[in-house]
Amino acid sequence: MLQRILHTLLLLLLTLSLTIPALDAAFAAGRKETASKTLTVYDNQGPVSEKELLRFLEVLPEFRNWARKEHEEAHPLLTAGRPDFFYSDNAALWIKKRGWDPRRFFCIMGRMAAALVIAEEGNDLKGIRPPDMPKVSDAETELAHRHLGQLLKIGGAAAPSVEVGAPVLPAKK
Repeated sequence: MLQRILHTLLLLLLTLSLTIPALDAAFAAGRKETASKTLTVYDNQGPVSEKELLRFLEVLPEFRNWARKEHEEAHPLLTAGRPDFFYSDNAALWIKKRGWDPRRFFCIMGRMAAALVIAEEGNDLKGIRPPDMPKVSDAETELAHRHLGQLLKIGGAAAPSVEVGAPVLPAKK
């Protein structure tokens, strides 16, 4: 009788040892499938229009000042190996109060940042794009070129203007 119980227990353990890895693999596959279905700020987004960019450029300086003051972060990242953009719930709320959909606002922020890199590099970076950099259309790159000065100024990359008075020469001896 004891031998029969041990035999049954051994058979049960053997069955479980064969089943658990299969269940673990199925669970991991489901987890991977769920991650690939996670939306990024760039998914299902149309191209950036000039009108939209100009509206974005009106709000961006305020957002940057608010984010700095509130110690908020907003930056590119990877989600399930795909380009995405990190922003907090507070940042999303701030953006919503200004009449923007947060996903769209940060999509534009990410695409225009990428377009600036492309403009700086002078090419479309095919094949060597950083993994957290979204794809940018030729029209969006051209849009960034047209508004390069304003993008750089708002982004803090332009040199500050300094008022220069008339030069004062030393007196002759």
